Amino acid sequence: MKKIVSLFLFIASTALFAQQKTHTVEAKETVYGISKKYGVTQDQLYKANPSIEKNGLQIGDKIVIPTDNIKVVEDKVEIPTTNTPDVFEDENFIYLTIQPKESLFRITKQYNVSEALLKSLNPKQLENGLKVGDIIRIPNAKNISTPTQPTVNVPKGSHMVTKGDTLYSLSKKYNVSVDDFYAENPLLQTQGLKEGLVISIPKKSGRAIIENNTINYTVQSGDTAYNIIQRYETTLDELLALNPEAIDGLKSGMVLKLPLQKNATIVKYAEPGKIKRVNDNEINIVLMLPFNADNPSTLKNNQAMQFFTGAKVALNRLTKAGKNVNVKVIDTKEESNIQGILSTTDLSKADAVIGPLKPGAVVEVADFLKGSGIGIVSPYANSNDLNNYENLFISTPREEVLADQIIEEVQKSYQGEQIYLLTDSQHQELANYTKKSLEKVLKANVVIVNEANKIVQPNDKVGNVDYFTPIITVMVGDNDALGKQYLERLKTFNKDYIKAFGIKSVDVYDIYDANNSKNIDALREFGFVYSTGHIMNTRSEETISILKDFKDVYCNIPSRYEQLGYDTVFDIVERMNSKGDFLNNTSAENTGLAYKFAYKKVGNSKAFANDSARLIRLPKK
Repeated sequence: MKKIVSLFLFIASTALFAQQKTHTVEAKETVYGISKKYGVTQDQLYKANPSIEKNGLQIGDKIVIPTDNIKVVEDKVEIPTTNTPDVFEDENFIYLTIQPKESLFRITKQYNVSEALLKSLNPKQLENGLKVGDIIRIPNAKNISTPTQPTVNVPKGSHMVTKGDTLYSLSKKYNVSVDDFYAENPLLQTQGLKEGLVISIPKKSGRAIIENNTINYTVQSGDTAYNIIQRYETTLDELLALNPEAIDGLKSGMVLKLPLQKNATIVKYAEPGKIKRVNDNEINIVLMLPFNADNPSTLKNNQAMQFFTGAKVALNRLTKAGKNVNVKVIDTKEESNIQGILSTTDLSKADAVIGPLKPGAVVEVADFLKGSGIGIVSPYANSNDLNNYENLFISTPREEVLADQIIEEVQKSYQGEQIYLLTDSQHQELANYTKKSLEKVLKANVVIVNEANKIVQPNDKVGNVDYFTPIITVMVGDNDALGKQYLERLKTFNKDYIKAFGIKSVDVYDIYDANNSKNIDALREFGFVYSTGHIMNTRSEETISILKDFKDVYCNIPSRYEQLGYDTVFDIVERMNSKGDFLNNTSAENTGLAYKFAYKKVGNSKAFANDSARLIRLPKK
């Protein structure tokens, strides 16, 4: 008897079933129609039945009717005789009652929504296709927030998953925990994060913590057992089974255990900064690269595989030189689940993690390993987003480093000449940087052009004598075709009245290619100077030996990414002592197959940047 009384008190205290009337949903009924039928507002119906907003009306559902405003005549509810509409809308959604011969295709076209979005908003109704009489939710275009995809309607308080989204990145974006996302969106527990899925954004962080296959939920002021049951898709029986004390009522601050969905797969993200490097007598490196091994058709020639090919040649040569290196290789696929990989991989023995390739993925690794003592090497990405991480090494010199070298060279010989910058669309930003810098330090007249024939050297003819106006030309970029045009245009100018430069390298600048000797001779006529972070000295004995290793195993000359893989891995391991420590040996300058490395912290950056770009001079004969 005592338990029965307690159960009654529990239900009453949480405003679940006290003084309630119910209504069984029939075909074609809408929230609007039911509200009119019982003389209550739609808002009252939504508050009494939170599941309506989440799942829509389902035929056969029993919904609670608030009793305060119901008009009773002879013990019967007064029912209006007006017909209910097939379509009703509120601030956020349009509620559509499915009619015979209705199709998802027609609905998506009529309301300009995707099928994935509809299924996200109506998982139960659309699980097995449309059914006549079902009521589905469609975003109301009058009140839409579309931060991610302007062509797709996303309701306020929701997020449509796009390519590259991870639960970790979303937790950072919306400042709530990953566990809150799992708890607030039961579909994530079984299906995971999928592109096109529309999920609810938790309003407050820290309410839910997932431990031991349950959700530990902290009761908030205003919570009722009913809205908790509806929000987390559980039942009163399950709630009481896991929380017997709740039978005496809910109190703010109480922690409830709530069940996860059946067959839930939860990726628990470890907290950043918890891993510490094991200081042993081994050299251990981890290669994290997006091989996408699940797609063999793209595996052979993708950048990650080329980088790995170069890395293997480097490791073989290091082994022959007496370095014993343990290597762990991780396929990061499309680099969209870095946190999942980090959470399920023991990196404590790693001395260095080389990769991933994309800036965002590198940031996630660096954030996860902050304070660990493990060096993170970014072999390709060099964006400013990486500057805030200690123990992060940026291997590829930033383009601005190359530009600064040429800006300094121009400054040394500038005498008021017109300056032309030749570039393509891919290097427009670098050209803009160069232009602003030259204008600032020299007060020069700088023009950016995208075709070599737009570079003009004015001249006047007085009698039989030509008088040329001196100019300065700089090609910005590594477009080989544009490089050829640039050289041909230079040949048309008077070599005594032009100073020519290049930022980055193209084929016609290659001083080590025997087949390129005529172009180099032509460039020498102008005293050509260029900066590059990448050039392969095919005349050195060390380079010849390395190239032989590539040919013996792979029967070809290494591509640019293979060169990068070789140089990055060889340089980092070569810096390591027998315990795998290299953080105390960062400033030493090493020259590799094609790249040069010397790391230092630049400006306010916490990261170590490689600023060892090369300056190549081709003096006049």
